[in-house]
Amino acid sequence: MICKIAICLVSIMAFSLEAVHAQSRQAPPGMFKDLDDEILGEALLVHDKQLFIDDYIIDAMQGVSRHLHQPVKHPQNPIMRRDPAKEFAITYGAVVFDDRDQLFKMWYHVSIDAKDTVTYAAYATSMDGIVWERQVVDPNTGSNVITFDPAEPWIGAPSIVIDDRDPDPARRYKMLYLAKPTLESASLRSCIAYSADGMHWKQEPQNPVVPYSDTQICPFWDSRTNRYVAYLRFGPPNVRIVSRIESEDFLHWSPKLTVINKSRLDQPFNTEFYTMSAIPYGGVYIGLLNTYHGETIKPIPEDQPWMDRVDNQLVFSRNGVTWQRVLADGAVAMAELKKDRDWKKVVEEATFLPYGEFKKDWDWGQIYPFHSPLIVGDEIRFYYSGISGRHWRTYHNDDSDYAVGLATLRLDGFVSVNAGDDEGTLTTRPLVFFGDTLEINANAEGGSLRVEAIDDEGNPIKGFNKTDADPLTSDDVHHILSWKGNADCHLLQGRPIRLRFHLQNAKLYSFTPRITLNHYLQSYD
Repeated sequence: MICKIAICLVSIMAFSLEAVHAQSRQAPPGMFKDLDDEILGEALLVHDKQLFIDDYIIDAMQGVSRHLHQPVKHPQNPIMRRDPAKEFAITYGAVVFDDRDQLFKMWYHVSIDAKDTVTYAAYATSMDGIVWERQVVDPNTGSNVITFDPAEPWIGAPSIVIDDRDPDPARRYKMLYLAKPTLESASLRSCIAYSADGMHWKQEPQNPVVPYSDTQICPFWDSRTNRYVAYLRFGPPNVRIVSRIESEDFLHWSPKLTVINKSRLDQPFNTEFYTMSAIPYGGVYIGLLNTYHGETIKPIPEDQPWMDRVDNQLVFSRNGVTWQRVLADGAVAMAELKKDRDWKKVVEEATFLPYGEFKKDWDWGQIYPFHSPLIVGDEIRFYYSGISGRHWRTYHNDDSDYAVGLATLRLDGFVSVNAGDDEGTLTTRPLVFFGDTLEINANAEGGSLRVEAIDDEGNPIKGFNKTDADPLTSDDVHHILSWKGNADCHLLQGRPIRLRFHLQNAKLYSFTPRITLNHYLQSYD
């Protein structure tokens, strides 16, 4: 009995010692921090990648400047030409990548004559998004024209969303399009259709349900608002400015809200807005504004070759509703557009996707981006229709041709912060992030980029100052920052800090907090 009691006492003592030992364990430094509204203060909570298109994340820049970048047109352009036997013109369209089929898919607007008396939507696919093949929709005729039930005699400007959230497979593909049920202009309306395969479509029985637009309507699913969003033209009456609508179910759409109107930026070239396509991008929104300059049917002076032509400018938003125009040095607030500047020079430098060389290139007259840019790997793709002729080409005797082109931009490559031979700095506003890794998109080839962390009193944080920072000296969209060889920066997470970027002969595009390590803690030995 005494032995049993002794054994129990030993067990209890051992358990107590284990408990005391377990309670005395110390978590690694920086594993736990307090955070409340007083500690957070005015610091920004950062989760997504941070671009430098506007001033939101920037507190100060010294010896650096922002630069707008243009997409590079693909060397194989045009990547798809019209079929002259069946297609007079290719204008609006949409390209998506279907994850299920591992295919790029294109729907495009075809006119069979110069007056658009009959138009339809055709279908093509590609393995790589560069080499395209028209797909047979009707085996009896070999046609690649998509079908509608009930039939539509006139189809224009197809825009496509692949919606894997919809439980009904017959509604996986959703389309916004234009229709003329009587072939008369007065019957023009905006409609919806659904499809299981992207080739055979059923009209929404309640059509027309979308507010009127006489050009392409550009929809997408916005996970931030949990709604479908679309940008379209104001009207009726038809006015070339940009409006926005929303829907919870792709069927019931809100009234229009005008979100981009004309400003002093549009006066030098009498610019109007033909369409706008947009995408959510890293917690913000990026848009391509189709800018139509100097509409005229009159003879055009030789010193004004820009007249009656269409190119593109970049627009930017943090909420998808209020948009900023992006100039050569970044986004500009509406108040700045009311000031006196050499707006002609500003507009010339703000071109994002330009038309080709006048009367030489296949896309010299007009550029119409397809309904949504695509992110493919480490590049952004802008598909577009190009026209070798001006808008009122018949009045100008332009011998026009039509085709599909592609332009690409590096990931996050819209606007960079640049430094030359002399080192410059960019300092962020106070920010708080979750994570253990900082990823940088930058080109420091032939130069260097270092990053230090600064506390809320402006002092470099021990272990993360400039002298500790390992320099970036190459071009990569996924640089991982490190300090004395250590990339784990969890000591910086959950506390207000600033990042100071030191650049020399380098371009900085973005930074992103990442969670790449395992921080499991053992409760007991």
